[in-house]
Amino acid sequence: MRALIFAIIFIFSTAPFSLSSVISDIDKSNIELSTRFDGTSILVFGALSPENDSTSLLIEIIGPSTSVNIRKKVQIWGIWVNKKIARFKDIPSFYQISISNPEHPVLIEIENQKLKSLFYDFLEANSTPEDVNGVEQYYLELTRLKKKLGKLSVFEEQVNIIDKKLFSHKVNLPKKIHPGIYKIKMTLIDQQGIELSKSEQSVKVSKVGVQEFLSHNSKNNPVFYGLFSVIIALFLGFSAAQLFRWLYR
Repeated sequence: MRALIFAIIFIFSTAPFSLSSVISDIDKSNIELSTRFDGTSILVFGALSPENDSTSLLIEIIGPSTSVNIRKKVQIWGIWVNKKIARFKDIPSFYQISISNPEHPVLIEIENQKLKSLFYDFLEANSTPEDVNGVEQYYLELTRLKKKLGKLSVFEEQVNIIDKKLFSHKVNLPKKIHPGIYKIKMTLIDQQGIELSKSEQSVKVSKVGVQEFLSHNSKNNPVFYGLFSVIIALFLGFSAAQLFRWLYR
């Protein structure tokens, strides 16, 4: 399989290119989420024609949109409760960005610009923060939690470039991921971070089996889903009771 992949890359690399161009492919375009799903990886590969040796390749993986609530413990009538104080609306459920040159002169600027456009700009605060750093704190907490869950990775891995023409990069997806379309973007940039050429692929992640059945009915048939859940709970409870009765007979 690996030999076949690099054979395809070689064919790509021998095709005529314009200056600063990139073409790409992936080893899988569909991922099924079953009850046994324990994470997976996607191999991104292709060929590029850099304008000069200072050109770098960015690879981004952007998951389907989701919304995240930021909550804070507050005291209401003497009782501590979690109150929603902010909301990040329509942000990527998964995001990873890597580069071929970890010593790129404007790497920090690229990181700040990417995260701001994908996360920071989509913050909706329910009320004015108590201090000017409140919004920044919400954003930092969001990125911290996403990194902890393996759903946000910023320049932690390096894109592998072979003979300045071929590239390969493995994307690791965690166990808990959202279904939907995952976009994989390849971008050639110069020393100033200016985009020179782009290529894009997509991967469809979908639920199958029991997960698909439960997910579909929870959204489209809430009454049936509720009754089904109650029946299953009663059945499991009754089965557990009978099992313990048999064991301690």
